[in-house]
Amino acid sequence: MDNFEASDKQTVEEVLEGNRKAYSRLVNKHAPMVFHVVRRFIKTEDEVEELAQQIFVKTYERLETFDGKSKFSSWLYVISMNHCRDYVKNVRRKNKNFSEMESHELRDTLGHTVTPDHEMENKETNLILYEGLVSITPDYAEAFLMKYRDGLSYKEISEQLNVTVNALKQRVHRARAELREFMNTKMV
Repeated sequence: MDNFEASDKQTVEEVLEGNRKAYSRLVNKHAPMVFHVVRRFIKTEDEVEELAQQIFVKTYERLETFDGKSKFSSWLYVISMNHCRDYVKNVRRKNKNFSEMESHELRDTLGHTVTPDHEMENKETNLILYEGLVSITPDYAEAFLMKYRDGLSYKEISEQLNVTVNALKQRVHRARAELREFMNTKMV
């Protein structure tokens, strides 16, 4: 483990030993990543701040479960993604009235007219892609998902995974190659 991540682990230990102020160092360090994740799901700035705050509270409450086997940034990233997905699911469950929807939501919804055939093809392709992601090297899959699912830049991903941009580009390139090969064998 390098110094960058070792310092996160050390800071977590300080917080667990009762130094609550140490948690603000983790928040300050990782807030840009958390805000970036939240903004992929939510567009209004008030909600973004509220969700980011909820994520940091949830993370603080779960800090004892951080085992240090993965990077703190990866662990926090997963918490952030799961929290945002749960939030979006809950909003959908509430069956928001059409008139309450934000204009960007309407545009997104109306812009994607999907026929049943297309929907079926998309589901099959997504299932094969998911199987492919599970089958390839985890480091490649993680980099691929952060790049293409989450829309993070190479610089942002390299900071979160603590690898060079060139190494990261190589991981994404290899992920694409392995996924292409996997999908070609499954879709014949």
